[in-house]
Amino acid sequence: MTGALHRLASRARERQQPEQEQECELCGEPLAAVHRHLLELPARELRCACRACQVLFDHGAAGGGHYRLVPERRLRLDGFTLDQPAWAHLGAPVRTVFLVQHSDGPPTLYYPSPAGAVRAAVDPSVWERLCRADPALDRARPEPDVEALLADRDHGAWIVPVDDCYALVGTVRAHWRGLSGGKDVRDHITRFFTHLRERSVTVPAGDDRSPA
Repeated sequence: MTGALHRLASRARERQQPEQEQECELCGEPLAAVHRHLLELPARELRCACRACQVLFDHGAAGGGHYRLVPERRLRLDGFTLDQPAWAHLGAPVRTVFLVQHSDGPPTLYYPSPAGAVRAAVDPSVWERLCRADPALDRARPEPDVEALLADRDHGAWIVPVDDCYALVGTVRAHWRGLSGGKDVRDHITRFFTHLRERSVTVPAGDDRSPA
């Protein structure tokens, strides 16, 4: 998703500049400041979509396997934890990762860096082990390709749209300074998770509901 990442990173850098009118990447219509995205397969590129195109692709068959509308579901998995052995098994050298289950292959692990999203191979059995360890994750499994399990050692675990993950990657890329990132990037990461919490439904550990 290199192109999508570049766009999200650019938006993070340009937030304090006058807003430029954006256009739907499918039909060219003007876009609202807040809009949804389509995932273009198999390139896995995010495309900005107007309201009409969102409605058009709001069911799986509409895109003919080429486009998928990114959902808006956000669940905070209260009580979900990755202990040190589990985190080490993922092999990520950072405190924030997101895991995407693909419809055409094994899951992929990503994590933010000053250069963008880093993609890392992961043991295909990791996903099933995580689901067995947390019933809430097992019941509310992220939708393949367009949702992710976002886990942070300080802020917890979430099921989110993939564009949220790439917005976080863009934030890290835009605000990272020096070797360690600096206080500014840490403050922006905290604000990201605070805003995410405000928009999310909390699913308690052991809750028997099937969240929608």
